[in-house]
Amino acid sequence: MSQEFIKVAIPHVDEQEVAAVKEVLLSGNYVSGAKVKEFEQRFAEYIGTKYAVAVSNGTSALYIALETMGAGRGDEVIVPPMTFFATVASVLYLGAVPVFADIDPDDLCLLPQSVEEKITPKTKAILPVHLYGAAAKMDELLAISEKHGIPVLEDCAQAHGTEYKGKKVGSFGHAGAFSFFATKHMTTGEGGMITTNDHKMSEQCRIIRSHGMTGRDDHVRLGFNNRMTEMEAAMGLVQLKKLDSLNKKRIDNSEYLLDKIKDLPWIQIPVLINNVKHTYFWCPIMVKPESGKTIDDLKKHLTNSNIGFRQRYSEPLYKQPVLKTLGLDYSKEFLPNAERIAGNVIGLPNHPGLGETELNRIVRVLEAFGKQ
Repeated sequence: MSQEFIKVAIPHVDEQEVAAVKEVLLSGNYVSGAKVKEFEQRFAEYIGTKYAVAVSNGTSALYIALETMGAGRGDEVIVPPMTFFATVASVLYLGAVPVFADIDPDDLCLLPQSVEEKITPKTKAILPVHLYGAAAKMDELLAISEKHGIPVLEDCAQAHGTEYKGKKVGSFGHAGAFSFFATKHMTTGEGGMITTNDHKMSEQCRIIRSHGMTGRDDHVRLGFNNRMTEMEAAMGLVQLKKLDSLNKKRIDNSEYLLDKIKDLPWIQIPVLINNVKHTYFWCPIMVKPESGKTIDDLKKHLTNSNIGFRQRYSEPLYKQPVLKTLGLDYSKEFLPNAERIAGNVIGLPNHPGLGETELNRIVRVLEAFGKQ
């Protein structure tokens, strides 16, 4: 008899979220009300910024923030080649051009030296992604930002609560962008948030998210409907209160797994940086090429063992076919770290609902894989 399937990720909600959403449903006030304002205030306090602007999803958080930074047709935005495509799509949506810089082989985030090499007079923003719950090297990236007068937008969609040198990501750059998709550290189903210390930017973000309006019939700039609902905000307020405890369990689960498997000869784990509080959106491992094993072999083994996993970003994003359809030619692009690492990372189950029994089963399955 096969063992029960271990899911790689699940949302963690209970009757508290149900009650909060029910209260809003019965109130009849569904959009842009008190719950959204309170969620914005509480989230800004949590991240450590003066302002937060709630939006419909993480992608809209990215492109709205980029638009307020002035990114537009023909401008360039420096992005990583290994992340979810929404980071790049937000640039393309504005008619700007994604410029890919390589990733650091240790933390898998943007490599500052590569970013510096990619800057041109057309560069409008630097867009680091805090990948898998790690943190990009913000000191070095901000030094580059200041040197060239280029704003930084942090993509924090996978890093709610991640810290760099004691400060939460999303508070370093000129703005941060968060997603509250179902499998994130905290969820509102969909939904997103922009964080910033810039009052003017926050006000422009509010205008853009609501049809470019400053009054009921006053449309001062092009905008769309990217508002968060009151139901989502009510759920978000509950989830935010739970975030640190959920993160602790996620971190504990990940560190337990990585400690148990770190000496397996075929496994490589990303280097953990001492000044980073990693929140493990993924519990990432890689297969050493010299081991003779492949990522496809590992995927098959996990599937046959009834264990879920994440495996995304199978190739650098500059190889995505949509770029060519938009008239962008990256055929000569070659970033060595991204080429070597993309597609070779697996995310193990690490969500807060897992107990020691499930974690030990994952360990045994990985040990068995090494003996094949």
